[in-house]
Amino acid sequence: MLSLTAVLALSLVSSCAEEGKEFDHDNNLISQMYMTLKPGGAGLSPNIKEYNAQGELVPKDQVTLKTVEGGYGVIEFVIDLELKGEYDPEHCYLNASLTFDEVIEPGLAGIKNITNRNAEGVAQGIDVVCRSGIGTVRPYKIIGYFEGEYKITPEN
Repeated sequence: MLSLTAVLALSLVSSCAEEGKEFDHDNNLISQMYMTLKPGGAGLSPNIKEYNAQGELVPKDQVTLKTVEGGYGVIEFVIDLELKGEYDPEHCYLNASLTFDEVIEPGLAGIKNITNRNAEGVAQGIDVVCRSGIGTVRPYKIIGYFEGEYKITPEN
């Protein structure tokens, strides 16, 4: 019995030998997000667009930390008008899939208004950042609107 305890203790100590190495995660990308009308409800997926440091859209199959470094992301929920009542971008809950030690700031807890229209009625969305385990941040704009109902750009 003593030898089994010694082996377990040794394995615990040896797994901590390289302090912090296994927790140095650099991912700051949001790979999935869902909008729901109520907590635990059916979710609607957005179109997540990732831009590089030059402001160029990076094709989905080429998105890596390296190709989008220094850029930003746009998470866009374009909702079919037929789904009005099932989803409400002015009163919704958001859930995101993150890796082990990513954090979204400010947090997604509670009811969100992701249209956030200004006085002219232009949807502004909300701004968040995704922070990696090593502290790198990536800005994201989360915006939602019913297709054809909200303006998302000012009229000229």
